[in-house]
Amino acid sequence: MLIFLRHGRTPNNAEARLQGQLDSPLDEVGREQARRAGKSIRRRWDIHRVVTSSLRRTAQTAEEAGVGHLPTTVDDRWMEIDFGDYDDRKIGEVMHTLGAAWANDIEFVPEGGESMGHMHRRVGLALDEMLPHDPDENILVVTHATPIKSVTAWVMGGGAEMILKSWVNLGSVTTFAAGPQGLLLNEFNWRPGDDL
Repeated sequence: MLIFLRHGRTPNNAEARLQGQLDSPLDEVGREQARRAGKSIRRRWDIHRVVTSSLRRTAQTAEEAGVGHLPTTVDDRWMEIDFGDYDDRKIGEVMHTLGAAWANDIEFVPEGGESMGHMHRRVGLALDEMLPHDPDENILVVTHATPIKSVTAWVMGGGAEMILKSWVNLGSVTTFAAGPQGLLLNEFNWRPGDDL
């Protein structure tokens, strides 16, 4: 299994602010989301290795989830998209403009940031390197919303435009299982805790 966990809540998330590649820590709600997710994940699977971005919120999520002792790789291809000058601004004030720009041109680059297309390609390269992996190995990738949506688009055979059509909750889990034709979407945006 490939198991993707979105990091827990940060102060920026609590204030509905973009944080992209800002190095925000988890807040107490985020730490609890990570602990809850970790408990559910560990009940369902034996995790063999962990991958995170270098941003503090993913490392803290892995630690709080109880998998910080496992072999861990830091891979910044799993970093959140770089919103550039839009970072730290209220989502409600900027996402209509930014979303419309990407809907019109997926290669639009916000000042100081990166395009959705670029982020999608780097995630695709990281995903390709994970496969084929040992079919008995369960890998937990602790990452961000946009990379999880990107992986889902890759697996479903879509392009970067599909990223704009989904939502991934804080502390949620998305899983993929190996199938005869490659990865299969198993669960999307599952919120751990209901199974405890």
